[in-house]
Amino acid sequence: MEQEKNISREEGYEIIQRMLRTARHEVDNNSFYFLLWGWLVLAASVGHFILGKAGFDYPYITWALMPVGGIITAVYAMKHEKHKKVRSYVDQLMSYVLIAFLVSLVIVLAFMSVLQLYTYPIVMVIYGIWLFVSGGALRFRPLVIGGVINWGCAVAAFFVAFEMQLLLLSFAVLTGYIIPGYMLNGQWARKKNAIG
Repeated sequence: MEQEKNISREEGYEIIQRMLRTARHEVDNNSFYFLLWGWLVLAASVGHFILGKAGFDYPYITWALMPVGGIITAVYAMKHEKHKKVRSYVDQLMSYVLIAFLVSLVIVLAFMSVLQLYTYPIVMVIYGIWLFVSGGALRFRPLVIGGVINWGCAVAAFFVAFEMQLLLLSFAVLTGYIIPGYMLNGQWARKKNAIG
């Protein structure tokens, strides 16, 4: 007969705290996605702007970076999921938020020919939703602020020419993805050091 090990209240409390820290550690390591997509969209939008100003025939070629980002994201996600020990409620929530974000983005991009000049403003609205909800779920205020900034850029983009929309999109991803992504990464590194 297997003998049960009795643990003290303090030991039980420490086990629970360790599990919570581990779960929080797993959730907070989302900075990779914000940084990857922030830098890709920034490079594509600034590149598009520069190539357009230079008179290049196909300035939108810079957006070919997006499928590369999709492949990198898929490989990283599969590798990360294999090593994940804890799947928290926040992890599940973030999965649903990401799926909703991606489906909405694909729908908008599929109808670019119909939306034309309104495509990027709507994309920034969708970015804002993802950042705002993600920031709330992760309890990370810089993402929430980044979402609000994306909404502001979206509103402004409805009133400017396409070239300015590219610059607004660049600013939106810099303030909504890249800066909060580095801040989130720093917070995660500090927590990782505190845990282990």
